Amino acid sequence: MAFFSALTTRRFAQTVLLTLCWLLIVRASHILQSGIWPDPVGMIASDLAGALVLAVLLSVTAGAFRVLLVVLLGCAAFVAGMHLTVHGTLFQLSLIGKGVDPTFVTGSLLNRHSLLLPVYLVLAWLLHWLHRRLVAAPVTGGKGLGAFATLVIAVYAVSFQSLTTPTNNLVASFFSQIPSALAGPFTASLRRGDDREVSPQDIRDDTNFFHQQVAAPDVEHPPNVLLIMVEGLSAGYFPGVSDYHNLNPTVMLSSLEDNLSHHGFRIYRNALSMERQTDRGTFSILCGEYPDFHRQSRKMIDIAEDRARADCMPSRLLEKGYTTAYWQAAPLDYMQKGDFMPRVGFADVTGAEVFTSEGEEVDGWGPPDPTYFDNIGKRIRKLDASPAPWMVTLLNVGTHHPFNTGEETADDDDFGTGDLEKLAAAEPQQARRKAMKTMAESLNRLLDGLASEGILDDTLVIITSDESGGFIRQDPESLPLNSNVGVLAVRPPNGDSLARYAPKTQIVAQIDVPPTILDVTGLGRKTGDMIGRSLLVRQQNSERDLLLADTYTGLKYFLRESGQLLSCSELMTNCSTWTFDPERLFGTLQQTDGEPFLGFEERMALFNNAAHMKPIENP
Repeated sequence: MAFFSALTTRRFAQTVLLTLCWLLIVRASHILQSGIWPDPVGMIASDLAGALVLAVLLSVTAGAFRVLLVVLLGCAAFVAGMHLTVHGTLFQLSLIGKGVDPTFVTGSLLNRHSLLLPVYLVLAWLLHWLHRRLVAAPVTGGKGLGAFATLVIAVYAVSFQSLTTPTNNLVASFFSQIPSALAGPFTASLRRGDDREVSPQDIRDDTNFFHQQVAAPDVEHPPNVLLIMVEGLSAGYFPGVSDYHNLNPTVMLSSLEDNLSHHGFRIYRNALSMERQTDRGTFSILCGEYPDFHRQSRKMIDIAEDRARADCMPSRLLEKGYTTAYWQAAPLDYMQKGDFMPRVGFADVTGAEVFTSEGEEVDGWGPPDPTYFDNIGKRIRKLDASPAPWMVTLLNVGTHHPFNTGEETADDDDFGTGDLEKLAAAEPQQARRKAMKTMAESLNRLLDGLASEGILDDTLVIITSDESGGFIRQDPESLPLNSNVGVLAVRPPNGDSLARYAPKTQIVAQIDVPPTILDVTGLGRKTGDMIGRSLLVRQQNSERDLLLADTYTGLKYFLRESGQLLSCSELMTNCSTWTFDPERLFGTLQQTDGEPFLGFEERMALFNNAAHMKPIENP
């Protein structure tokens, strides 16, 4: 065992103790920054693995490599803290390319929270300095140490279903993700090259993951449609829903919930968000298909660049004579929405550019919610004056990190002067809370104004979200679907009755929005290849199954509405089974010892089928 003799030296033991203490300090700073307390047992085990890996790195690096290590440590700790605060997870290494997009950089990275970067860099340098002072002589046996670190990383990688939950250690998680991150583009290209659709019947007779059902009523006077996607909103933020499931949300939107009830909305208690990230949720909400469950989302981009096509809900309304409009607050070039939206049926498409003067650069992600929703109200009033029916889809940006409310406060000025201590002491999630409250006030004003002028009388209004990002619940480590607690609230036009719609305890999902809109507007027979179940369906022909995922944790889910859930790792190899009450999905999840109700090949085939898109045929 001479090969591993360096592991038994006193100097290496001192290095491990030093790195463990350092990682625990970083862990404490992340808890203060995000407000998320990980499972203590898993946390200590994870940090010990990270300490062993980091101790090896300190033992074998010097000169330029040591400088690189210090910089990477500081940057990783900074990004991990920000990602935990915003998304509730550590960062996915495979999504690092997103961080170089100019819109993302100016919108999410260049803000007052970036002042913490030098703090973490100094903390990383302090580790280097202490190691040089306390462990003066270098540890020999670099090959043995390298082999040991590789073994620790391999064991760590197979021990966790997800490598990015709050329990994970940022050092061990980073290195454990490297193999799959490097293989990701290669395997994705193989999947796209072998993009054959698999018939659900070929997978298993008792599965129903590609369910479509509509009521298809005849409609004499089709109503207008107002589809509001609120960035990052979760129904868990409504007190009535969180109390129903016994959740512990970071935000409470009592005023918005009360106002929606006042205006006749039905808020669904078991609403599912299909995935994380805006382009994935938007695709499902508009096109009635599963989002891209791959790490790198391609479905919206492939349509924008004419490589694939989708039969989407806005195009059906446009063909029917509707004026279709998509008005978002963020720049249209981000995620190529400026090209995607016209191709799926929107005649009027605008983004942050309309809120700036000609030639002026967009500030961050776009206008704050008070400015955005006030502008939207004026545009809807103008549009409603025309004789044609209209369908407008909205997406705000004020509830996206860094949560710009448009207000300059004394605190903001203080932070601008570099008061890092005050920034670090700020209450975790306070910025999100403030942004959500500002959004609620702005949305309430919009709905109140449209209702008072009678515009909502002949309008179907649906409030949903691109994703339920940032929802933090009690015991976030042990329960699945933490990031899939979606929102769906529906207000039928006057003359219609909520008695026709699905009960508020029914399990609903983002893919149910397109068939519902087409049903209410009399186009239920025009759903084509869309999947989803219209809310007007009262007699269900069968129970359905749903595919869901969380790209930030790498988890994939197979849900049966009868009360079963299969939670699997990204590679589908590590799965756990759960049961739940179908009327209280998020509040009754219980893990069982049962075998997975789908085999490995079936699991892979289902997600491959969900990835299928119709290619554009060359003329």
